[in-house]
Amino acid sequence: MDQLIITGLAAAIALASVPTIENTTPMKEKPIFELAVRMVKDGEQEAFEKARAQFIQLLTKQDGVSNDREFSSFYALPAPDERPVFIGMTQYPSMSRVGEIQSVPEVQQAFGAFAATMDLKAYVFLQQIEGKPFELNKVLRTEGQVLEVAVRRTRSGQEAAFDRTRKAFVDMLDGRDGVLESYEFAVVGGPDTERLSVGMTVYRDQAAFMAIAGELMEMPVTQAYFATFEVVASQFATSVK
Repeated sequence: MDQLIITGLAAAIALASVPTIENTTPMKEKPIFELAVRMVKDGEQEAFEKARAQFIQLLTKQDGVSNDREFSSFYALPAPDERPVFIGMTQYPSMSRVGEIQSVPEVQQAFGAFAATMDLKAYVFLQQIEGKPFELNKVLRTEGQVLEVAVRRTRSGQEAAFDRTRKAFVDMLDGRDGVLESYEFAVVGGPDTERLSVGMTVYRDQAAFMAIAGELMEMPVTQAYFATFEVVASQFATSVK
């Protein structure tokens, strides 16, 4: 099999979710999750960690910030990252509250110092649309578990095909041993969000993901699904906090 297709299958698993539970909560009542996939600039690891700690300490004191988590990416698709990548996720009650917090001068100043130490692979605001309720404070609390975060851009004109093939793919993936939970999110804010969507999956461990990838590698439905989108960021990560 062509190497691109082999890599594509792994990305397809990473870029699908396994949402089988309909969520009926109105969108306006659902929390907002800020997702930042950050690549540390060369030589800035120490400065990155210091600035991140200072920023998060200030951010989590703001009214409405209910959860903040950090994950360390150990692998990326379709190609490994050249520099360390960390994934930050923060929970807010609404986009209006996000705007209010981002307008606080102290928050702006702290974020400016933090931003100088990194390059963003992806930065979006999300609302969950499929899967069991996503509990940011509880995800990946068991040692060895892996969080897959997949930001994908549907190819222009492929929206219907994306929806159809994703459903077929996740029907195959659902129930596989080692898949603990999966979630699907709509992108509701951020720069350059056209045709973006995000899927997340929790695996028991890295070995579980590799076993699933091997099982599904040559299935035509996988290749059909992968052909409908471009990868923006696809990360496999463990919990930092």
